[in-house]
Amino acid sequence: VPNIQVYLSRHAKSLTLDLTEIEEWQPGDIVVFSDSHIGILSDIRNYKGLPFLLHNGDLPVQEEDALEREHFLKGISGHYRFILH
Repeated sequence: VPNIQVYLSRHAKSLTLDLTEIEEWQPGDIVVFSDSHIGILSDIRNYKGLPFLLHNGDLPVQEEDALEREHFLKGISGHYRFILH
């Protein structure tokens, strides 16, 4: 994951780490957590408006309401989006 984060920082748009800016968290965004965990944001949102997280926290791959939990437990170190031209 550290190598992937270097790639993302060079080739993708770096976005907010603030979960209160809900409109900035969009499906397909890539989120990197401080413990070298990575996930992709889903198009499904929770009651607060935060997107679900697609990740491999425990086998099998999961789509779950985990963005806020993972942020609280591990911290978010990166939030990226590829911009197509």
